[in-house]
Amino acid sequence: MFDMGGVLALHSDVTMEGKLLKDFGLSGYSSFSDLDPTLPALLMEHSMGKITEDEMWHQFTLKTKVSVPAHTDSLWCRYFQPELNDIVLSLIQELKEKGFRVVCATNTEQAHYEYHRRHGQYDVFDAVYTSIALQKAKPDPAFFEKILQAEHMQANDVFFCDDYPENCEAASALGINAVLYTDPVDLRWKLADMEIL
Repeated sequence: MFDMGGVLALHSDVTMEGKLLKDFGLSGYSSFSDLDPTLPALLMEHSMGKITEDEMWHQFTLKTKVSVPAHTDSLWCRYFQPELNDIVLSLIQELKEKGFRVVCATNTEQAHYEYHRRHGQYDVFDAVYTSIALQKAKPDPAFFEKILQAEHMQANDVFFCDDYPENCEAASALGINAVLYTDPVDLRWKLADMEIL
């Protein structure tokens, strides 16, 4: 199992949030959590498909008293144009050539999911499991449990790579072989140490 953003896709929500806040007429904030510490929970609701993007912006305004500019596009996708990490992509392809099934396990939002899908950025995976479809998000153990059930796998037979320590810790607590992603070279060494590559 591989995470998407921050592992295969070169993208940071924080960078995007900073740009959006400037569009909203706010400076001095690098992320939504800098503006209001309750906003990450709101974003998580959206990533699990529990609220639409329009509802998210409505709640954003209620919480922050900041008016979101009128728009016809998806604001959440306005600055979302990730490229793939070619080295990680090659590692995944190498794993598949060795006969491993490789799936994506990602917290995402509908706009970001559609962007990745339209641009073929999920094509390397045998299956894609999203927080939207599962209605659970990392680091909730239920997110991983639903994937294990769908894949008919035991936790200790699964490798998982993510760039957030809390997600790796949650997976490890279930018995999944979790590795914190820092860079492609370190990932290759860890896969070699585990005799996967």
